[in-house]
Amino acid sequence: MNQDKSISFKQSYKISLELAGKYSKLVKKSYMYYILSFIFQAIAFLLFYPLLNAIFAKEFSLENSLIWLSAIVVLSLISFIFKWLATNFQYSGDLVEVTHSLRVKLGKKIKSMPLQSLYKYRTGELNSTLAQNVDDSVLHMGIVAGMALETIVIPIVLVIGTFIIDFKMGIALLVAIPIAIPIYNWSRKKTKWEKEEGAKAHATLEADTIEYLQGLTVLRSINQIGENATTLKKSIVTVREVQKKGVIGSSLPMIIMNTLIEFIFLLILSLGALWVAKEELSFAALAALLIILGRLSEPLANFLAIAGVLDVMHAGFKNIKKIFDTEDFTIHKPILEPKKFNIDFDNVTFNYDDSDKKALEYLSLEIKQNSLTAIVGPSGSGKTTITKLIMRYADPQNGTIKIGDVDIRNMEQSKLMSYISVVFQDVYLFDDTILNNIRMGKPNANNAEVMLASKAAFCHEFISKLPKGYDTKIGEIGGSLSGGERQRISIARAILKDAPIVILDEPTSALDTQSEVAVQNALDELIKNKTVIVIAHRLSTIAHADNILVIEDGKLKERGTHIELMAKKEKYYSMVQAQERTKEWNSITKKKNE
Repeated sequence: MNQDKSISFKQSYKISLELAGKYSKLVKKSYMYYILSFIFQAIAFLLFYPLLNAIFAKEFSLENSLIWLSAIVVLSLISFIFKWLATNFQYSGDLVEVTHSLRVKLGKKIKSMPLQSLYKYRTGELNSTLAQNVDDSVLHMGIVAGMALETIVIPIVLVIGTFIIDFKMGIALLVAIPIAIPIYNWSRKKTKWEKEEGAKAHATLEADTIEYLQGLTVLRSINQIGENATTLKKSIVTVREVQKKGVIGSSLPMIIMNTLIEFIFLLILSLGALWVAKEELSFAALAALLIILGRLSEPLANFLAIAGVLDVMHAGFKNIKKIFDTEDFTIHKPILEPKKFNIDFDNVTFNYDDSDKKALEYLSLEIKQNSLTAIVGPSGSGKTTITKLIMRYADPQNGTIKIGDVDIRNMEQSKLMSYISVVFQDVYLFDDTILNNIRMGKPNANNAEVMLASKAAFCHEFISKLPKGYDTKIGEIGGSLSGGERQRISIARAILKDAPIVILDEPTSALDTQSEVAVQNALDELIKNKTVIVIAHRLSTIAHADNILVIEDGKLKERGTHIELMAKKEKYYSMVQAQERTKEWNSITKKKNE
């Protein structure tokens, strides 16, 4: 189990202020009102000493009794008013605003953080942080404040007040608190582990559930649904085991604490009866002491419940803090904008955080403006890494990457991305209308501009045949469209964006012949007068490229046109020959099967 030091009330307070942000003054005011409320409440209970003394006096005085009773009522009313003011932070809507503000800040952080850092999270983990962790951290603020301050303030005021009234009774009350502390600390170690591990287990379960649902079609095809969905099943079992250990770990301290409270009550009752018998304590004082002890037992009983709330809050806060602590890219000064759109890699070395192997090693290359450059090489050679680094997925460990003679580290990230359009092999479309999916390329575009881009991408015809045309919702990940249709919508989006640099990740490799022709026509429209980079798998599609870069083991092995590289008869030549042989073999096999 996690033996890290448990979060204290003071740390909880600091976390609340940090989470509240611009609303921190309201949190401080709420806490101050709680403190005043519990001080007045404790003083009201202390007045039971003089009230009961007046009631049980040898010569009963109605006037004195009413004075003390009135004082108790007034103090209780003042306590209620301050408590109402304290809880107003929760019920006025300010707490909801804190939650909203925190989610907005998290959203901005996720948008700006380096993609290498972002991709370390699974979708379900981020979703869990934005939804559950924010609620756990913020919505418990008022609960923690009320319960924690009640546990601290009321016992302190009651013990101090009792000492002033009667030293012996003060000592009797003081016995309760030191005995509770070790039980509290023991409970905290157990609940802290359960809350933190529970948060991790639920985040993993959410991520595995999303992954399972998204991949259900594939899982059915390989018979991995139901009992065979081992990853999801394991996540469900993990949540169950963490919860079981948590229940067992927290139940025993709670039972011991409740037993302790009963024991203290009986002990003080016995001592009080003895003192009354010896005439060292009046019956009225004993009755007042028992009333105060009854009030003191409530916060003591809540002592352990607060621990659980604190740990839920802290576990959620740790996940939120982890995202906020992710370092953003440093934008070097001065901030510059390129005048041209050629791309240069100068002695670039890069390896991913989770790998010691260099993805690129001292790579230098030049991509000319308004040219078509193809990047080829075996899987894992570094082709995709090159395109990622152009988009500043992460900064290289060595070397520089320039666009138009400007280091991309001197560009604002949003400005850099405005220069680049990307058409991926696996298209991601949002569960929205076709119109809005295309418009994402240029959010302020009017309908006419969207339609022009759609026509240029050769997708206007099939869109017009849909039930609601451009207002047709396409389903999650564009599931209601064919692969070729999704690709053309993606290309229409890129045409609308009209960025000077276009990156193509072999967008036709998974399409049938008819779809490939349609998509290729759309691509021809997209790449006019652009700096184009194509990650090529089928070498026959890039024979017309202005420049072909052959990458192997993160290094540039060859460069030149198709004719030049074929004449060299080296790596590129071997790759072309291998693909030709594969094509011939497939053709022969197809004829035999026919």
